[in-house]
Amino acid sequence: MKKTYKVMTTAALMGMLLGGTAWGTAAVAGSAEAKAPTVSSAAQASTAKADSVTQNGITLTVSKALYDGNYVSLTLQRSGKGYTGGITDGKFNEATKEYERPKGAIKNIEMFIDGKSIYEFGGGGLGKRPALGWGPASAPDTAEIQLVDPSWLGSDGMASPAFPDKFKLTAKVTLEGVDKPYTFDFSLQKNADNLQALKPNLTKKRGDYSATLSKLNVTSTSTRFQLIEKGLKKGEHSHILYEVVDDQGNLLDLKSGFGTDENNKNGDMYTDYVFSPPAKEAKSITIRAFEPDFVPDNPGDPSSPGIYKTDSNGETIKNYIKELEMTVNIK
Repeated sequence: MKKTYKVMTTAALMGMLLGGTAWGTAAVAGSAEAKAPTVSSAAQASTAKADSVTQNGITLTVSKALYDGNYVSLTLQRSGKGYTGGITDGKFNEATKEYERPKGAIKNIEMFIDGKSIYEFGGGGLGKRPALGWGPASAPDTAEIQLVDPSWLGSDGMASPAFPDKFKLTAKVTLEGVDKPYTFDFSLQKNADNLQALKPNLTKKRGDYSATLSKLNVTSTSTRFQLIEKGLKKGEHSHILYEVVDDQGNLLDLKSGFGTDENNKNGDMYTDYVFSPPAKEAKSITIRAFEPDFVPDNPGDPSSPGIYKTDSNGETIKNYIKELEMTVNIK
């Protein structure tokens, strides 16, 4: 039996899925702070002493921090008392048109690189600054924060630069119901274990639309690739999504994704995806394109709110596009 559920416009949903939702930042005085140890590799991150801050009876602990050249990842754990629901829980209230969170859930996160807010990078433009996102991890009280540099969001020298190999990262995390942010400082050193840096330059087409796999970086902790989409009108999204599976049959988890058509002379869409790593035994990965089964409220306007159909397990129904599928050897 097929199920359906209400969604926002496809364009808005894509913005959220691909890291397009951004929040303004403001300096907050009087925040509780913790100094973290230097974390120089994924291996050190997993064994480094955890740093914790407690406010209003709620403790936040950064148990893991890594920077593998593809992205920055922080694992955040919550403990204590006085909170309800999961750390990433929340829902949109149709009546008030506001996003509501239970007490103790993440309300906002601010990131600073060497003291500079990420929202100041590249003049503050959405396609010029790092992509910040967070989501649930292994338990209701655990979240993963992801930060990706904007260097793969364009060409012709128009994209912002990558993160430096070594930098100070400051994270300010605000929880619902807690006035002051929790502040953590880290000294991060890039360590790309088992890096495979490839330039496949592989292009697939469907009608006037084409997608080129331009760059692919695989490390022991993540998979990152740059996709260049052509044949779209300015400001138009293809509504095509991508997933990755390795040759061992593992579907990789999406960590981050963001696209823009503002950072190249031709107006092409440059999209930067970060997924979890393939299995150690994997020798190839396949990037699969699909379109969600979407029914807009207004049949004449595909960008209007509507319905995503789901299967009996609650999973989005995916219409795979075989001609856009790409397989790349990574060993």
